Amino acid sequence: MEKTSKDVFLKRMFEYKAQYVIATVFSLAILFLWISLLFFLEDMKVIDGNNAACGFFFLSPFLAIALFNTSTYLYSQHLVKKYGADLFGDLDQDWLREFQGFDSSAFGEIFTRLIQCRKVAGPYMLAVIALTSLIHTGFAAFVGLIYVIAYVFYRETYLDIAIADKVPRSMGGGVVVSRIIDREFTDKIDQLNKNLEKK
Repeated sequence: MEKTSKDVFLKRMFEYKAQYVIATVFSLAILFLWISLLFFLEDMKVIDGNNAACGFFFLSPFLAIALFNTSTYLYSQHLVKKYGADLFGDLDQDWLREFQGFDSSAFGEIFTRLIQCRKVAGPYMLAVIALTSLIHTGFAAFVGLIYVIAYVFYRETYLDIAIADKVPRSMGGGVVVSRIIDREFTDKIDQLNKNLEKK
């Protein structure tokens, strides 16, 4: 039985969304291993347990963010190799526009921008935290906080604002007001205003 565009779309969208579950499990597993390592080093008297616990408490949220984004970044790279950057370029584009409101080029732009954001908040952030934690865990937590604040502005500018008018329904997009305004009606209003100004 030949698969329809809808079947292929839903299968790939399921595969795309699975990354969030995989990344969550991976991040929690790494955090658990890190906690276990800290307890082991404390038992071996290599580190002071109180300082390690305190440092971990402040650093763990930033480590979790970095691990999660590193996982989704690597997973996204896998999807790009498998399906291409636009994910749905081989589907019927007329059907895709009707079903999602946009063709595969919109998915491609969103996906590539997401990959860039995940690289910044993933491997790059992980490297920064790892290096600064060699100096001091508390300092690494402070750097992580500054990094996350800067990243929020980066993501808002290069992702949220950049694709505000082209988010497909399956990726959380809704009705964009500018797309449902009757252009013919606005043209008539503009012409009427010009006529009134001439009088």
